[in-house]
Amino acid sequence: MSIFNNNPSLINRGNPLSAWQKDMASLLDRFGRDLGDDYLLEGVAPKVEIKEKDKKYIIKAEIPGMSEDDISVTLRDNNLILEGERKSESEKEEKGFFSSEFSYGSFYRAIPFEEDVNADTVKASYKNGILTVNLDKLETSSHKAKKIPILKS
Repeated sequence: MSIFNNNPSLINRGNPLSAWQKDMASLLDRFGRDLGDDYLLEGVAPKVEIKEKDKKYIIKAEIPGMSEDDISVTLRDNNLILEGERKSESEKEEKGFFSSEFSYGSFYRAIPFEEDVNADTVKASYKNGILTVNLDKLETSSHKAKKIPILKS
């Protein structure tokens, strides 16, 4: 399931790429249904929960079995970027080892926001395998009236 279909406000309607973003999200959703959503996300990107409140966003991502040092959180061009790498604990094969369904490797997830967020107040925490990121929305100046003087020529 795409974050765009769950939360249509995340597609920036003023952005010329919005239609493309929506088409790509739809294509990925169909691809995910054909293969199963777990196939798309497992080992590639963490599953996320996005909550929007009046003045902030709260993002929670499932990233079990890692430490804070293995996870990178970046805010770039109004996109929250989650990156990291889950490394195997054992490099050599142990005697008696039969099977493992654990996934290892790098992951990357970009979450776009329609409204500008305040890069100075972003806070992230990690506890019990859940990464929580709080982002405050910026107040846009378009909501405030401003008298524009007309210069004499």
